[in-house]
Amino acid sequence: MDALFDSICSPGGACDVLGVWLAALLTILVLTYLIHDSFLFRLASSLLVGTAIGFASAVVVHRVLWDLVVAPLWADLPNWFSNTWALLIFLVFFCFPLWLRLAPNSRATTWSNLGLAYLFGIGAALAIGGALSGILAPQLVATMSVSVSPQANGWDWLNGILIVVGTLGAFLTFRFIQPGNRPWQRVYDVITRTWGTVGRGFIMVAFGALLAGLIFARVSALVGQLYFLIHDLPATLFK
Repeated sequence: MDALFDSICSPGGACDVLGVWLAALLTILVLTYLIHDSFLFRLASSLLVGTAIGFASAVVVHRVLWDLVVAPLWADLPNWFSNTWALLIFLVFFCFPLWLRLAPNSRATTWSNLGLAYLFGIGAALAIGGALSGILAPQLVATMSVSVSPQANGWDWLNGILIVVGTLGAFLTFRFIQPGNRPWQRVYDVITRTWGTVGRGFIMVAFGALLAGLIFARVSALVGQLYFLIHDLPATLFK
């Protein structure tokens, strides 16, 4: 059986030909959206979403639940409460409640919110920590280390000024402090509000650059798929 599978799915075998035809068929189904939002496009989209969910579920079950929870508990079965009690608590209080989402009982659904709260808390902590350590802190360090001295090259000096003004203005865009009645407070409010308006323009430019990059990536993917249909499919068909 293994020899038959190796002969069929060897490089250049039937599996490669079938894969090319399947990829071409799915590409054509996706491109039908340019004509009309038909059943064929929804079929291709459903296959993509279903494949992604199936792959993610397999990874979670095999790499997380089995390798990190079930296998250590099973390997240390006589010493559950002495060595692997933390995994047992995680399994009972966070993994098992997620399965209760399938139960129609309202009490079971309420208990399952514990597992969801744990997942959302971990996700929020990772997102906030990643934003602080990966975006906010490096941006502040880069802004403070930018050279704006007059001895630098003229364009470098202007670039440093723009980075400082844009970064601080972007932060001041999200200022939610009510101004006081003192003169210096009103002056401070006018300056920060004006600077925040300038920062909002920098944010719009950044969003435009991100949108342009997204469109460029989509166009590149489209060109790649069209090249696949024009070049690879005929090469496989007339090989």
